[in-house]
Amino acid sequence: MKLFVKFIFVLVVLLLASSFVLADEGTTNESYSIWFGGHYSEFTDYSKKVGEYNKGDNETLPEFSLSYLSTGSNSILRFFGHYYDDKNAYAKFNSTISDKYKLSVQYRSLLKQEGQDLLENMNAQEYLPLVPKAGGKMLTHEIQDPNADYNTHRQELLSQFSLLLSEKNNLRLNASHRMILKSGTEQKISSNHCFSCHLTSQTAKVENTQHQFEAGIDGELGKIDLGYSFAYRLFESDILPSMTHYDNAMHPMKPEGFMAGEFGSRLIYEDEDLEFSKYAKTEKISHKVKFRSNAGNGYLAGAVGYSQAENKGTKLKTDAFSSSVNYTTMVNEKTKLIAKGSMSKLDADTVFIDLPTYREFANNDTLYNVDFDSNSYNFDFTRYSLSNRTNLKLSAEVVNRMNPQMTLALKGGYDITDRETYQTFDDGISTKKLYLQGKMRYRKGLKYSTSLKLRFEKISDPYLSSKGLFESEGYGDLYPLTDSSKWVFYFQREGLRYQDITTAPTQVLAFTWNSTLNPTSELLVTMGLRGKLDKNDDLDSLDVEHTSFIPSVTLQYTPDNIFSMHTGYTYNYDKSKLPITVALFDG
Repeated sequence: MKLFVKFIFVLVVLLLASSFVLADEGTTNESYSIWFGGHYSEFTDYSKKVGEYNKGDNETLPEFSLSYLSTGSNSILRFFGHYYDDKNAYAKFNSTISDKYKLSVQYRSLLKQEGQDLLENMNAQEYLPLVPKAGGKMLTHEIQDPNADYNTHRQELLSQFSLLLSEKNNLRLNASHRMILKSGTEQKISSNHCFSCHLTSQTAKVENTQHQFEAGIDGELGKIDLGYSFAYRLFESDILPSMTHYDNAMHPMKPEGFMAGEFGSRLIYEDEDLEFSKYAKTEKISHKVKFRSNAGNGYLAGAVGYSQAENKGTKLKTDAFSSSVNYTTMVNEKTKLIAKGSMSKLDADTVFIDLPTYREFANNDTLYNVDFDSNSYNFDFTRYSLSNRTNLKLSAEVVNRMNPQMTLALKGGYDITDRETYQTFDDGISTKKLYLQGKMRYRKGLKYSTSLKLRFEKISDPYLSSKGLFESEGYGDLYPLTDSSKWVFYFQREGLRYQDITTAPTQVLAFTWNSTLNPTSELLVTMGLRGKLDKNDDLDSLDVEHTSFIPSVTLQYTPDNIFSMHTGYTYNYDKSKLPITVALFDG
């Protein structure tokens, strides 16, 4: 709670400073409230899920909140704080002096129970007809700390400041700082080489820090509002990387050392302790320019931004460019047109992967008599990031007030995502989405209101894993690389892989309905229904479908200004048809 102590210190200083300002104004109005209470928590089942944001203890704890408001003729000072327990708290301080000075400081503290993956779904054994009891190769796991209590404590301190520099051009300085501290423990899982098929779970400490600074200036230049902002963000971890031991390469079903060369010929590391699951130290710098101006019967607004993020350990960088424009105008006294467009581009550094060539084996067994030093078996490659893409979004919406009670809105849009390095460089795979949306709102005084929204999307070429699911037999026979060799290698089997796989849909129908009814001045009834239907039947031989319905109803009874009662019910129905895979051996 060191960050909380710092927040209290800063808050006291701000309160003292603000009190002098308010005192100079003369008459001020003050109001405050203090609330004391408590809560009792009891968990009879898996508390990590039921009490995900609770301490997870069966205990009775006190809690309290404090609110304070002071208003002057030209200023407002407000504070609110809520203490739930020593890991969960919230506080916010605001101070405003006319339109010249604004300050906000906010603190959040949150505990999350991370839970533990028991890896019980990671068990499999190869079936061998000749030895059905013994079986063949196995997928196994090991939990090194089965009684681990994983949880993380997240603290956030956000400070925002605004100062009017000049009234002539409405020149304003804006600045903010955001600090996030995350500490505790978490689960990390390492995966050993395929020859041992073994997963290991261990406990790792968490000690992450993130700082984000942002500063900018806004003003009026003639008839155009202009603004510029600069941002800097740094993320780093104070914990040493986790270590795990990678086994010595050997065939899992053969005597120790037998056929070890076949594995060792292509392994970069074995029989050693290495780092895994390491947090990267990252740095990001960004610039943004925005504008707004009257245009005809409406106004035009837009922004252009550029940012660069760098992994300080690997020196790899990612450049991002973004731009957007928005035009809003009144077609007539009842109809408004909103047109939007945006474009963004993300470009990550390429990496050359230098792999050792297949090496001849120590025993020179004719079983593997292949010259792997040949350039034909050079497995070096350049990794192009799948993050590389260009996005283009266009939309237009018409909003019409048909009468004093009803408003109708129709919207259409077209999105394009060009993945330049989807499988190999410049494949030209583009995802295109066309959508249509209708929204209706109706209000009859204070007695009844309702809204309905329908949206349909048609998507082509959604992101998928190419040939990522099955290996087929019968597509052709595989042969040894040379006549003198009797061995077929794993890399030869890549040609047998087929079946593109994805859970992303190609058609989506979504709808939302909400209604509010006031039969009496004391009773308020709210009803709603959300639903979504989507599917993808463009895959090679599999279909993907999702169905979701969420109806809800809420009642609020308020007989007077002292007593109020709330009750409600929500039902969630989800149904999915998805491809799944099970552990297979030998491909």
